[in-house]
Amino acid sequence: MKRITGILMALTMLISVMVFPVNVSAVEYVAVYLNNQTIDFPTTDARPQIMNNRTYVPVRKTCEALGLQIDWNSRTETMTLTRDGITIAHTMRSKIVYVNGEAVTFDTPSINTNNRILMPIRMIAESIGATVTWDNPTRSVHITTNQGTASQPSANVNDAVVNSVEASKIQDITDGDSISITAVCSNAATSLKLVNTADNKEAASLTQYTDNSDGTRTFKTDYKCENTTGKDIMVTLKAVPGIGTSFNENATAARNVSFMVSSGKSSSSSNDKDDDYKSDYMLSCKLSSDEIKTDTSARVKVKTTSDVKRVKLISEADKKSTVTSDYDEDKDGNRTFNCSIKMTEEGEWYIRVQLYVDGAYESEYEELDVSVDDKYKESGSNDLEIIDMWLNNDYAYKGYTTTLFVKTSTDVDYLELCTEDQDQGDGQVTHSTAEKYSSYYYWEFNFTVKHTGNMKFKLYAYNDDEESVSDTFSLEGRSVSKNDPAVLEIEQKTNSIIEGETAKFNFVTTGCVSRIRISRGTSGSVYDEKVSSSSNTDKTHSVEFEVNDINADYYITVYDDDEDFDRAMFKITGDAEEEIEVRDVDVEEDEIGYNDDVNLTVRTSNSAYRVWVETSRGTQVSKIYKEPDDIDDSDYIWNINFSPIDTDTRQTFTVIAEDENKERDEDSFRITIKR
Repeated sequence: MKRITGILMALTMLISVMVFPVNVSAVEYVAVYLNNQTIDFPTTDARPQIMNNRTYVPVRKTCEALGLQIDWNSRTETMTLTRDGITIAHTMRSKIVYVNGEAVTFDTPSINTNNRILMPIRMIAESIGATVTWDNPTRSVHITTNQGTASQPSANVNDAVVNSVEASKIQDITDGDSISITAVCSNAATSLKLVNTADNKEAASLTQYTDNSDGTRTFKTDYKCENTTGKDIMVTLKAVPGIGTSFNENATAARNVSFMVSSGKSSSSSNDKDDDYKSDYMLSCKLSSDEIKTDTSARVKVKTTSDVKRVKLISEADKKSTVTSDYDEDKDGNRTFNCSIKMTEEGEWYIRVQLYVDGAYESEYEELDVSVDDKYKESGSNDLEIIDMWLNNDYAYKGYTTTLFVKTSTDVDYLELCTEDQDQGDGQVTHSTAEKYSSYYYWEFNFTVKHTGNMKFKLYAYNDDEESVSDTFSLEGRSVSKNDPAVLEIEQKTNSIIEGETAKFNFVTTGCVSRIRISRGTSGSVYDEKVSSSSNTDKTHSVEFEVNDINADYYITVYDDDEDFDRAMFKITGDAEEEIEVRDVDVEEDEIGYNDDVNLTVRTSNSAYRVWVETSRGTQVSKIYKEPDDIDDSDYIWNINFSPIDTDTRQTFTVIAEDENKERDEDSFRITIKR
């Protein structure tokens, strides 16, 4: 009986082992310390662990703690890590890491487990010069950096952004003069460096700042100008934001400021310019018009040899420089740059044109004169022209839609968008306009990004006679991983938003997004909500928020559960509505013949819904105008025509503007009628 019982017990044990196998190789998780402080790895995600007698760590969390920025190419499975002048390149499942181009071989490769990349800890830490030690009694890894301090995961250097940078003077500066440089940054920035773009040398390093009421931070320093060349030179400083000693080197995070420095007496006056200057690389340089209206852009066409990489314009009327790197190339290799710079002040100004050759801007420049007049009336509004075009961001994701915003002259019938490998006539065409004004058309051109990498596009504008003009722009196509948070598409659902109204947007994101934040600028949150997430499918999120500043840059930032994020900029299409007001009445002739018409230009606030003219006795003498002829910033411009109905030699008329709520404002004027 005992024998039978023993056999039954043995069989029971055997069956239990077969059904419930014993785990004899459980994963050993270990703690990781950076400069004696624990790196917090969420227990719900990949964690540091021992495999094959080596410590493997999740890449993203470890790199954040070390202050490394990550760029991932899903097509080649290659990651690039950068920090403080160090660039680390590594391809998945390889034992080799390239540190600033030099190969370093380790004894174990990186791996992918459960859709998370893990690397041997030494492969990451030792590549930036850190020391790695193993403490067996506590079963923990200790990383020691040269700086002795850790970059906190919550302080991501990508959050440091320069909003604006200005110089106290941009001309009338001589060798030895000191000027003030002021940069306004996001509230994440704790440091700022100024880099002279001529030689890429650091000109100043700042750690002192002032917190502003709007959540931004202001850095300010004095800069001593030097010029011993004997000629006028253009100095360009790049303001690069950072957190501690780590700096955000992304092009969209930094801002440039340029100013002219002479070696002796200032030659800022256009009368003192060197008319004999001609760069060896410049073939021609021409203004489209030397007379323009205030707050419009002066357009310059620059033709150069193939040595020129980009062209810079600078003018005191703008207070900033603009750089153009897109060009059309002819069969001889010569390049044509279509440049523009906004002229914000009335007066007689110059535009200086500089060429970028062999890694630096030439110290000499071409100088053009332009007249800017508030009352200048554009006579060429019907000339076939692409006035301006822009993208919200200089990148978009492959397979998704982005929007090109375009302003053209009013004789444009349709637009065509061609990639660099398409001939004219083979591109995408749009015939519809979003808004029409008397002096320009405004278009929103949606197109799908089909490739990754830097792409060039050419936009053609056609009139009824199939005549065309063109302009070019560049866009970076990026691939996207479903496991990373990303803003894929942005669509404004409510057009012509007025300040104080609610804007409705659809944002398409990767499915892993669990939180959406909308901010005005890089601070000042206007929307912050958690959303449901999934790992495999894209999601469309309908978001509503109140618009208090129609002209601001808005940002959408999306996060996953690990607080990894993606950010994109967007603008609000609409108006900053103001209280109804007739701001100016300009009568073409205050003395007219008996049978002549009265012509006047009326400027109102943009809340004006309709405008008309009455006599002093309240009789309407003009038609009711419901569409402004032009928009100047937030003002509406109305061109009004009517015939006097009385025979009095001196008459008083009243211009009346009314908003949609029937609130009114008025202004009177008098004219003399000659019999």
